[in-house]
Amino acid sequence: MKLHTIAASLMVAVCLSASVYADETRTEGLNLELTPYFWAAGIEGKVSAQGASVHFDQDFSDLIKNTDAAFMGLGVLSYNRFVLYADYDYLRLTNDAETRNGLLVPPGTKIDGEVDLDVGTYGAGYRFDTFGDNTIDVLVGAQLTDTETEIHVLGLHRNEKNNITDTVVMLRPSLQISERWRFNPTLSYGVSGDSDTTYSMMPQFQYQISDSFATRFGYKRLYYEFDDGGPKTEITFAGFFLGVGWTFPPRPEKVVAAPPPAPKPAPVVAAAPAKCPDGDKDGVCDAADQCPTTPAGARVGPAGCDCDFVLRTHFAFDSAELTAEDKTQLDQLATVLKNPKLNFVTGEVDGYTDNVGKPEYNLGLSKRRAQAVADYLRAQGVAFGERFVVEGFGETKPIADNKTEEGRAQNRRVSIHRTDCGPAH
Repeated sequence: MKLHTIAASLMVAVCLSASVYADETRTEGLNLELTPYFWAAGIEGKVSAQGASVHFDQDFSDLIKNTDAAFMGLGVLSYNRFVLYADYDYLRLTNDAETRNGLLVPPGTKIDGEVDLDVGTYGAGYRFDTFGDNTIDVLVGAQLTDTETEIHVLGLHRNEKNNITDTVVMLRPSLQISERWRFNPTLSYGVSGDSDTTYSMMPQFQYQISDSFATRFGYKRLYYEFDDGGPKTEITFAGFFLGVGWTFPPRPEKVVAAPPPAPKPAPVVAAAPAKCPDGDKDGVCDAADQCPTTPAGARVGPAGCDCDFVLRTHFAFDSAELTAEDKTQLDQLATVLKNPKLNFVTGEVDGYTDNVGKPEYNLGLSKRRAQAVADYLRAQGVAFGERFVVEGFGETKPIADNKTEEGRAQNRRVSIHRTDCGPAH
C-alpha cells in the first residue's frame, strides 16, 4: 500500500506544480483533472483445487455491514496530445463464505474472510481526435496490485499477501452527449505480467456543474484470474461509484461569437470606354493607373487597383509565427502599399483559427496572428495609422472542413482585404 500511495501522491504533486504555469485554456494546452470517488464495491471470487472450490460473494446489499473502506482517485494530466494517467483504488472488505463440497472441509462450513485491495494503474499515451468534439486516449502502462487476505475456518487462521504487477493497455474515449453531459468510459487489459488474465471496465458519465467542477458517476469492474499450477483463483471487485472532479484550467461553456455583419459590396459598374490609353481595360487611364495589370473585368478603385484583392497567410498549429512563404507574400504587398500614390488605400487584417480548443483562447490566438502580420508590414515601412484595422475572429468563419487536418490547416490563416473602394471604375 505504501508504494502506491507514494506514487499517487507524486503524480498529484507533479500535476499541481505543472498546472501553476499553465496560461492557455484549451485542449491542446496544459490540462489537469483530479477526481476522488466513493466506490460502492462488492467482491465475488472462487478458489478451486483438486475438484473442491470456495466461493466468496459480497453483494451490494451487504455493503454497509461489511465494507470497511472503499475509495477511488483519478488524475489525468494532458499537454497538447500527450496524456499521463493515474488511477488509485483501495478496498477493504470483510466477507462470509462457505464451501460447496466436502473435499477440503465439510460442506457448508462457514469461513470468515477479510480482503484488503490496493491497486494503482499508471499510464502514458496519446490523444486522438475521432469525430466532432470526441476524442480517444490510447495508453500503455502498469497495474500494480497489493492484496492481503485473512481467512478463519475451523479455528485455523491463514494470512496471505500478494504483490502483482501487470502491463496494461488502456482506451479512454470521451464522447460529447450534450452541452453539459459527456460519456467517458475506460477499458484496460493486461497483456503481460503476474496475472493470467486481468481487465477493468469503467463506464462513466460526467455532468459539468460549473467551469471547474463536474459530477462523475458510473460502474467499475476489476477482474483477476490466476492459475500458476496451484489453486486456480478468480476474483472480481465491482460496484457503482460517485465523485466530484476538479478541472484546471476551468472549462467555460462554449460560446460562439456571432459573426459581424458582412459589408455590402459596392455595385459593379461596367467600365466606361476610356478616352485615353487604358491597357488593362479597367476604365482607369494608364497615366493614373497604379495597378496597370489588373485582370479584365475586375472591380477596381480610383487608382485602378483590384478592390477584391485578398492575401492569405497560413500558420502552424497553435502558432502566430509567420513562415518564410508568408513573409515573401507580405514583402510584395509592402512594396505596393509604400507607393505614395496609394496612401488612400485602407483595409482589414483579419485573423482566424481552426476549431480545436476553447473559443476564447482561439479568439486571442487569431488576434495575435493578425497582429503579427500587421507588425511585419509596419516593419517593412508601411504606414499604418488608421489605414488598416486589425481584427481577430477566432474559429467563427471557417473556409474549409474542420473535421480534416487539411481543412483545419486552411482555417489557420490571416486575410488582408481592401475596404476603401467606393463606386467601381
